Amino acid sequence: MKIQQVTTAVVLIAVICGPAGAEDAVDFSKIPRAVMEVGMSRSFHLQDGNIVTGTVVELVGDSLALIESVDGKLSIPMDHILPEMIDLRKQDGTRFTGPVLSEDDYAISIKTPYGVVVVLKRDIVNMDRYFGDRKVAWQEEKKRFHSAEELTDIFLDPTAFPLQPWTFYMSGLSLGYGFTENFMLRTQFGHNFTGDMNLHPLFRFYHRQKGTSDLSMALGLQMFNHHPLKREAVRYSYWLVNPRGGRLSESDYTDVENLLLKPDEKVFFCKAYLVLSNRQSLPSGRGKWGWHLGAMTNSLALSKPELAPNCGYAWDDKFEIPYRIWAAMDYDLSKRLKFMIEVFADNGHKFITLEKTAQSYFDFDGTPFSIDTQKGDYQPVDLDFGFLWSISEAFRLGLHFQSSYLTFYWKW
Repeated sequence: MKIQQVTTAVVLIAVICGPAGAEDAVDFSKIPRAVMEVGMSRSFHLQDGNIVTGTVVELVGDSLALIESVDGKLSIPMDHILPEMIDLRKQDGTRFTGPVLSEDDYAISIKTPYGVVVVLKRDIVNMDRYFGDRKVAWQEEKKRFHSAEELTDIFLDPTAFPLQPWTFYMSGLSLGYGFTENFMLRTQFGHNFTGDMNLHPLFRFYHRQKGTSDLSMALGLQMFNHHPLKREAVRYSYWLVNPRGGRLSESDYTDVENLLLKPDEKVFFCKAYLVLSNRQSLPSGRGKWGWHLGAMTNSLALSKPELAPNCGYAWDDKFEIPYRIWAAMDYDLSKRLKFMIEVFADNGHKFITLEKTAQSYFDFDGTPFSIDTQKGDYQPVDLDFGFLWSISEAFRLGLHFQSSYLTFYWKW
């Protein structure tokens, strides 16, 4: 290994310090074999055309590499692994050449004769990649991209992908933090302002990454410690009927608060959901697409808000279990632009116009920074689609055609 590293260093020094005008004639094929180190994590290209993505966990002598991949531990002769070299130039004019130690969607780690450097991909203006004697030019490299955003939600419905570890999240409705690769926690701050403290944990209990496909399943809870039952009665007001079979609707408007036996009652309230998500690279290498299936219910399945004896309304017997079921897809149109579409069934959903959504969000006499209104047309099956734009490394802005219409959030 020492002879190999010295040979690599000599070749790299010759490349970097060669005569003027020779920098475009880099010949990495002179390196006799791939540079291998324990801990190296990337995709390894083999002489027979196979590609193995994993981490080097052990080197056996100078001939065998044990690579841990999602498909198992593989023993690969080192002379079967093609040397992967990079020749890149940054926006500030800096140039680095050397073997790739590790790489992800955001950065690439390169071993130079003078130390290891980590270069953010957003800072690269030109990069040629070599696998043995095969050159992958920058023009071909740019055809492939990874999205700047991995979704934890499709509109207001969660996916099975939690926030990355040590990532802080802030939107117009909630705050969140990723503690581990499989656990995140959020809270809706609008409810907290009114004394309804709440926590929304999500735990990913199944995760399988195979090749370019990433499959996850997660369980989530939304727990409120001092929740006004009036809010849930408002949401499901369609299921309040009078003796003639008429429903409480906006055309025959009666405030739900006037029908409740205890309009100011506040209780512990909980929502629970299960979601399955898959994300995989597009065959062209131009981004990824994902699908998501989820189902949610809440504690109204156990007990519903009590109504005043003489209010003239009662809960419909058909309203037994509140539910929301969704199927969604996201698709990378470019590195910073996503297309999203969702179809859902929800027996508490009402179509709310943009004007009424804004009125509810800025209702400082009720629950500010949340959307809860009796107004709207009951629509148990509906769809939504829209776009999400990554304006910067931290800020996201989205537009869609159902409440809440506008999406914006930050991630750090």
